[in-house]
Formats: sequence, structure tokens, C-alpha cells
Amino acid sequence: MPGPTIPATSDGGSAALSRRSLLTLGTVGAATLGSVPLLSSCGSDEGSGGGGKTTVRVWTWYSEQQDEWPRLVSEFEAANPSITIENRVFGTPDQYLPALAAAVSGGDVPEIFAPHVRALTYGEAGISADLNAELGTDFLSDFFQSTIDEYTLDGKQYALGWMAQTFGIFYNPDLMSAAGVDGEPETWDDLIAAAQRINATGKSAVSLSANPGTSGLDFFLPLLAQVSDDPTFYLRLDQLDGVTYTDPVVVQSLELLKKLVDGGVFQPGVNGTSGDQASSLFFTEGAAMNFNGSWAPQNLVQNATPEFVQKYRVMKNPALTPGAQHYTANQAGAGLAVSATSRAKDAALEFIRFLYSPEQYVQTMNNSNSMPSTKSAATEVTNPILKQMTSWLLDGDGVPHIPFGNGSSEAGGPLAGIWDGSAEPSAVAAEMQTAVTNARG
Repeated sequence: MPGPTIPATSDGGSAALSRRSLLTLGTVGAATLGSVPLLSSCGSDEGSGGGGKTTVRVWTWYSEQQDEWPRLVSEFEAANPSITIENRVFGTPDQYLPALAAAVSGGDVPEIFAPHVRALTYGEAGISADLNAELGTDFLSDFFQSTIDEYTLDGKQYALGWMAQTFGIFYNPDLMSAAGVDGEPETWDDLIAAAQRINATGKSAVSLSANPGTSGLDFFLPLLAQVSDDPTFYLRLDQLDGVTYTDPVVVQSLELLKKLVDGGVFQPGVNGTSGDQASSLFFTEGAAMNFNGSWAPQNLVQNATPEFVQKYRVMKNPALTPGAQHYTANQAGAGLAVSATSRAKDAALEFIRFLYSPEQYVQTMNNSNSMPSTKSAATEVTNPILKQMTSWLLDGDGVPHIPFGNGSSEAGGPLAGIWDGSAEPSAVAAEMQTAVTNARG
């Protein structure tokens, strides 16, 4: 059976995509799940590769590893001559998601694929294999819990984190020193005090993007863990499992965010600032700090001056109180799922084992300056900034922040009222609940 005709690149792609862009496309393909024909992937029957070989198709848009995939495929095929890997790295999710939707609708799902934010939905529909059953708990035990939890439902594991991501506050030590800020703020109150000093110099304190609205969730959702002291709180909220957005924890977290906004922590016009603009404000020294993800070092190397790249630093999110946990957002913005119905599933699982073998996975992540999703690989990170950020995960600071639940991403819209000071926390909490409920239908 021929696959759909799709614009794609082979072992290549465009610039790396942040999770912010991923979330804006989170609902694409959802309509294909109403009545999915669960057929064996006829494009991957034994013999389809010729000479009795089994073909495993790998579909992602993960261009960060575009230079690594050819090596991985070559080494795997050399060790497994009966298996052929057909790897496709799509340029962007705009190209990838319609292709995946067509494949799902047609019952010809690639053997290994990026599940996007539909990971749990695909699992419930029988499209993605339960990797807990296929690979075993020993295999999964090396993954950071936050990257496991995001793809888990009812004890079944529907994907694995490929690249983890975490967030922190990047800062310019020169601007901090010029403002009289001594050291890294330990608490949010310390950050407010630092912001007042920085603002007095004519600079913004922390540049941040809330455009699109889901970008603001990257900053806000970890506050739920800080206020509740429960790193699993958002997992339940995401599924509306016993808690809603009007819960006191959510309201108190919104009150904390409002306190930061009123304290002048962020630049004016947060709601209209894109991720690239927030980063540019930082490296052009219009802001002393920048809240950003672990992909920022890659972007700064490409866009900032060599002098700036040498001097900037990164710190943990401040904590609620001195000595408290510095919870910050961490999950796998990039994941890999395995088709549950393909006749080449066993070969796909063999390639998965190969990809995550320590000797391959560590090399792949380091060569692409990517953050790994496993604890063992985290200890081998070589990029100094990524190494520092990865150590926070080993400290247990990472918490879920990706809205996988049906309609959950709509909670980002009402946050605009906090960012621009036009709404009170209790009203915003109610609006968030209404937005998510309406999106669920």
C-alpha cells in the first residue's frame, strides 16, 4: 500500500522548533481519530525493503539530529542486516502533522513516529504501542520521571522522551552587576527586589514570551508545583482528575504571577512578545535576564555575538521560600512512539533499543547539543550550560508543563489578563476552567 504523498526532507530539515510552536499546533489531526481503521501498516511488511528485509519507517520533525540520523541508521543496519530504516525528518510540524494525520486516518502509521501532543489519544485509540509491556520496566526506569509521566495513562506507556527540555532564567552578569544585584535571586521576592534595581537602570529585568498564549504556560504551570509542593499536581489538572482551574492552588499561583507582574519583573508588552523577540531583547542587552528553555544555548550560538555567548549564565527558577524546591518546567517536547499494529513492530522496537543504548544516545545528544531524557545520559552531558540545566533534573526540580489533556492548551489564553494587569486571579481561574471545558466539547 503506497503511503501518502507528503512534502518532506530526508535526513534534514529547517531550523529547530521550540515546544512553543509545537503547542500552537496541538489540535491538528485530532479530527482523524473519530473512526480510525486499525490496520497493519502495509508499507512495512517483511520483504518490502527487498531481499526479505523488514522496513522500519521513522517519521519526526526533529532537525536537531539531522546530522546524527545518517550515522545511527548506518550503524544499526550494519549490525542488523535484515532491517532497513527509512528515516524522514520533516522540515516543520506544518509539514509533519498533516502527513501523520493522513497516515493515521489511512491505517498506515509509520513504525516509529513523533506523537506530538496526541500521544495519549493515539494510545487510547490503539495506534501507539504500550512500551511498558513491549520494553519492560527495567528499560523505562532510566528515564526522568517527568518525561515518563507525560506519556503514561492508566499504567500504559505510549511514547518515550527523545529530547528533554527544561527552563531556567538566563542572565547577563554585567547588567546584573551594573544594577547592583549581587548574586542569583533565591526566591521570587528576591527577584522582585532585583527587578526594581534593574528597571532603574533603564533595562527590563526578565524578558519573556506570552505570544502565543501557551508560551505563558511554560512559566506559569511550574508555579502550581511550588504553591502545592506537589510535582504531580498539573498531571491531575491536565486531565481534570479531581481538580479544576478554580482550585485554590491555581488561584494562589495566579496571585503569585500577578505579584511578579506588578513588581516589574517582566518587560512591557509580554502578551505581544514572541519567543524570538524575547531572546533578542536579552542578547541585545535590553533585558538583564530571559526566561527560556534548554534550546536557548543553540539559538544564542546562532544569533548572539561570540562575546555574549561567552559571558551569559543560567540559573534555576527562584523558589517560593528560602530552601524550597526550585521547581521548573521539564518534559520531553520531543518523543518517540511505536505503531501498535505494524507487522514490523518487533524490528521497530529493536531500533528503539539501539537508539537509547548508552553508547548511541549519549553521543547523539552531545553531538546535537540536546538535553537527554535519561538519567544515565544526563551525567554525560558535555555542553556546560546544558550540563548545569540537566543537573536540575537530577535534583528533582523538573515538573510537567505540557498540556496533553483534551482542551488543556486553551488555559493559556486567559492568562493574558494577568500579564497585562487587566484581570484578577480568581476571575482568570474561572475563565481558564471555562476555556478548557468549552474546548473539550
